[in-house]
Amino acid sequence: MATRRLGTETSATRARLMDAVETVMRGQGYGALTARSVAEAAGLKHQLVYYYFQTLEDLLVATYERHIERYRVGIEAALSGERPLHAFWQAHANPVDAVLNIEFLSLANHNEAIRARTIAFGEEVRRLGLSRLEAVTQGSAPEITPFAVTMAIGAVGSILGLETAIGIAGGHAETRALIAWCIDQLER
Repeated sequence: MATRRLGTETSATRARLMDAVETVMRGQGYGALTARSVAEAAGLKHQLVYYYFQTLEDLLVATYERHIERYRVGIEAALSGERPLHAFWQAHANPVDAVLNIEFLSLANHNEAIRARTIAFGEEVRRLGLSRLEAVTQGSAPEITPFAVTMAIGAVGSILGLETAIGIAGGHAETRALIAWCIDQLER
């Protein structure tokens, strides 16, 4: 069986299609994703979806991989700064992409390809910068390890970001203040 020709991976149209996937997911949820809804959001004909991607799932996976790569770059930048814990906290507690994160997590529950990438990426994020944070946690109580700190920051930050995205705000200011205080104790 001959494979059909696909558009280039560096094409602006390909990027528009991935942007459109994110637009549809943010506005209507992943359940609304079809070749037509994506093409309409991109201002293109739906046949172009299949010119740039073999399947709609290939488009979803490419969009997700681009999304997690942006996130990875942000986390790596945060961890390489002068105050890595403060920057790591800001990266996790930012609600900007929270709706998109919710949609991809929901999709991971039903899509094996997205699930596998979500698991791998989640484990990778937990390992990112552990050696960099070793110096920050050195001298603390033995149970305060870089892994525990990144896990706590990531979990609390993600919950606050997700709740903010859907409009829940109760207890957020106090929780943010508590986390800031804890980080200040570690990262003087």
